[in-house]
Amino acid sequence: MTPKHEFEFCRPNDSLDERLQRMEKRNIDVIPMLQGEDLETGDISEYLDQETMRKRKEEGCTRCGDAAKRISEEDHLNQDLHITEIMSSYLSRANRPKMPFFLVNENRQITGLVTLADLDKVAVKMYLFALVSELEVSLLDIVSKRYSELKELCRCRYCLRKRESRKNKSNSDSLEEYYYLNLRELIHIIIKSDVRERLERHVGSHNNKNYEEIALLRNTVDHCKPLVSGDFPIDRLVKIHELIKNLISAAKAQTNSCRPDSCQSTSSLNTRQ
Repeated sequence: MTPKHEFEFCRPNDSLDERLQRMEKRNIDVIPMLQGEDLETGDISEYLDQETMRKRKEEGCTRCGDAAKRISEEDHLNQDLHITEIMSSYLSRANRPKMPFFLVNENRQITGLVTLADLDKVAVKMYLFALVSELEVSLLDIVSKRYSELKELCRCRYCLRKRESRKNKSNSDSLEEYYYLNLRELIHIIIKSDVRERLERHVGSHNNKNYEEIALLRNTVDHCKPLVSGDFPIDRLVKIHELIKNLISAAKAQTNSCRPDSCQSTSSLNTRQ
């Protein structure tokens, strides 16, 4: 969120051409319009976007007020909303003209501004990384408890190579292959086994690409790559986010119903995080 005191805003009588040039130079897509002398006493009920400003300029308009669009009640968010609710709020705009930001309110007072760029910030990536890591642990628990059935799928080249490296360093062969599985390999095992069918009884049917995108999301946030401005536009991000949450719940339910195939406890497996 951009706090209110850091707003970049314009006024109705500002030069449309000068404001547009400034926005283009600073890579600002939209800007609120202030009615009044200052942010404390003024009113923000309209905004401008570059596309509309260019059209109005071509039509001969010279004032920012001539290119303003109205901000509706639907374009306000409560300050206490969780990240997931903010993402869903953006998705709910899919069937109407999109307004590219939300005004944030507390006690009916505007306190800030949320744009899609805010979903690329560190706090959002940390939340998503934690969520994907929780899914990784949940899937690993399933594999560990059904290891005798899934052993052949676990014997991928990556796991064997990591195990051999560990064995050479410690002269120990006490860890099973599944200990070295990364998220992408875990997802591969889920897709290739009956675990997928059991999970999808709870989460519904999904194609392979949906599962593979979870690993891509993990890689994206792990390396601090752009989300909504990169591989995960808001509709795709919300869809994958919901799938991850549902898979966590389904995986935990299945884990509780599994008979352990290994004496290694779930708590000891979780230390890999």
